[in-house]
Amino acid sequence: MICWVRSLPASVSVNEMTTAQSRTIRRHPHSRLRLTAVLVLFQVMSVAVAAEDRWQYCGVPPSNLTAAPLAATSGAAMQFSADSAKVEGDQYRLQGNVVGGRGDQQLQTERLQYNAQTDRAQADGEVRYWHGNRLLSGESAILNLGADTGEVQQARFWLTDKHIRGQAAVAQLLGPTLSQLQQVQFTTCDEGSEDWMLRASSLRLDTAANEGIARHARVSFMHVPIFYFPYLSFPLAGRKSGFLVPSLGESTTSGTELALPWYWNIAPQRDATLTPRFMSRRGVLVEGEFRYLTRSSHGQINVGQLSHDRLTKDDRSALHVQHQGQPASGWHTAVDYQRVSDGDYLDDFGGDLNTTSVTHVERRGEVGYRGDNWQANLLLQGFQTLDPTVASSARPYERLPQLTLSSREWQGPAGLNLGLSAEAVQFDREVGVTGSRLDLQPHISWPWRGAAGFLLPRLTLRHTQYALQDSDPASDASPTRNVPIFSLDSGLVLERDLEGGGRARVQTLEPRLYYLYAPRREQQNLILDETGTSRVFDSSLPQFGLSQLFRENRFSGGDRVADANQLSAAVSSRFLDAGGRELLSASAGRIFYFQDREVTLPGAAVETTTASNWVAELKSQWTPYTRLRSSLEWDSETAEWARGSLDWRYQKDPRRVLRWAYRFERDTLKQFDIAGMWPIAQRWHLVGRWLRSMKDQVTLETLKGVEYESCCWAVRLVKRRYRVDAADESVSDALWLQLELKGLTSVGRKVENLLARDILAP
Repeated sequence: MICWVRSLPASVSVNEMTTAQSRTIRRHPHSRLRLTAVLVLFQVMSVAVAAEDRWQYCGVPPSNLTAAPLAATSGAAMQFSADSAKVEGDQYRLQGNVVGGRGDQQLQTERLQYNAQTDRAQADGEVRYWHGNRLLSGESAILNLGADTGEVQQARFWLTDKHIRGQAAVAQLLGPTLSQLQQVQFTTCDEGSEDWMLRASSLRLDTAANEGIARHARVSFMHVPIFYFPYLSFPLAGRKSGFLVPSLGESTTSGTELALPWYWNIAPQRDATLTPRFMSRRGVLVEGEFRYLTRSSHGQINVGQLSHDRLTKDDRSALHVQHQGQPASGWHTAVDYQRVSDGDYLDDFGGDLNTTSVTHVERRGEVGYRGDNWQANLLLQGFQTLDPTVASSARPYERLPQLTLSSREWQGPAGLNLGLSAEAVQFDREVGVTGSRLDLQPHISWPWRGAAGFLLPRLTLRHTQYALQDSDPASDASPTRNVPIFSLDSGLVLERDLEGGGRARVQTLEPRLYYLYAPRREQQNLILDETGTSRVFDSSLPQFGLSQLFRENRFSGGDRVADANQLSAAVSSRFLDAGGRELLSASAGRIFYFQDREVTLPGAAVETTTASNWVAELKSQWTPYTRLRSSLEWDSETAEWARGSLDWRYQKDPRRVLRWAYRFERDTLKQFDIAGMWPIAQRWHLVGRWLRSMKDQVTLETLKGVEYESCCWAVRLVKRRYRVDAADESVSDALWLQLELKGLTSVGRKVENLLARDILAP
């Protein structure tokens, strides 16, 4: 980089220059000004710094951190101005308000001496160097510009956009990629505050090796030492092998827990973490995580091993493999395999209601292809049953394998559209009837769509063929089924402009009628086990909702095709703002039956009602901060609600959230869920959750906690109390404590992860 030194314009001899005179000096083009080498420290410390709202409680940075504006410069040259300049051979002396700059770089000092022969520069009198939002200052600096070596005495540094400041007794430049700081310290706290501070006797930064080495590093909080590292190695960019910050917690099931993770940076696209979890009541659970990323795939492997659990007297283990890939254009692969040593593993070590309440864990692997006009998918699927009380005959079937094929509709003659979907699957289980199933569904439609509505007649022929094993010897081992299905879908979209200047500018009214006809076919004897009992491989009756009004088959899976002679009627209305954003939508509808539904699942009675329950949905986001979702099902025969949910959420900012939810299902479920995070004073937030089963009159989960946040640190304390099952008398308690030193690290259990799941997640 070429450096220019320039004073005020004039034309006099070198030895007669004054503050009102000018001379331009060009130094050797091969030398470079490398004060930026020390500034690599700023990049290291800013890795953990996140969003700007983290610094909302911080003061305004001192005004002296901002460089004075310079006139625009062009090219790669650095230009200097000074009150006076003197040239004696190769020796240049600038004095008084020395200012140099190039682009967003700027250097200020009182005195600058430069020797063009040795390429040595010396600056004295409060040296200040800016590079963008970064500032390095010192009492003096000696620099060998050609060798990229030098020294800055009593160095101070600021990173204003990351709110980092620090100082060092000496900052040494040892080469283009190597620098060292002696007696260094830094923090993200405001000037005059040292709530937390990291100090080290020396800090060596090697950008070529991507390594920083700190010796005798101490972290203090409120002037109390909390960590000491005699030797600390860390990456300057990206990742580096080494120990991570430990976490500490307490729970009634495991006692006091201490986790000490060790990170292994195997390669740029592979890493691993090994975490021993020391539990006072159980022993040592060793957990491992391996992650990989390639051009065409990514995934991770998680393992856990606890030898001789002190409570259960058993060895405990878990394995979870996840993979996603795109090996070639149009192809995709996926693997999700999970295994645990016993049904209580997730209860004891999962700590999450989403995992502790499961009765089966899935194992699946699939490969698929998506072309321009068709797609295919091959699936292998199995399950591990965690609840030993589930009878073998009630456990899910494995698909070994399942092949599905579907085509996009292609246009035939006279506006007709043709399409096909197909499935071939092998069902397997240790007990009972097994076999394969071929299901073909060709269809033809004649759609009409206009600006104000649509009309879609469609005819489907569904052919199903079985090949059974271990079935009733007196029954057909290769039964078939053929069902024609006709549907006619129609709807209108009516709009009107709204006046009055409110947020809503357009309202729609969208009535829809859907007629469905499918003749009855005897299906109770399709699959019979060795005792002659009717079975199904995968068919079930999905929960009734608005989407069920417009399905060709009220059953899921291919073992049942419903008989139908019915008309679905629904109406929707939406309110849109000037930009077309949906502010509110409401829908309601029901099905009118013209005949009994005689096709049922094994053991179910024939349905004889003339109309279905009413179903309705409401979605609203009328204001930017409030969201409301609700679904209801009304039983007109008993004149009471059959099922419903209501979810209301207010979120003005990431730390100001209120949520209220209510869910019920007649004779089965009645729960309400209240959660929130709210400021009670400046810097203080309360967090809480209460999940209660009103049907069982028990509390399923409570969460109580407090958060205090200052400019440069935050502390969160949360107590969680939960039970795995409403009928379970045992209750688990866990205490979560996290101290976050902003811009450096966090210590303790990750309370933020718990809050994100229960309260802050949208």
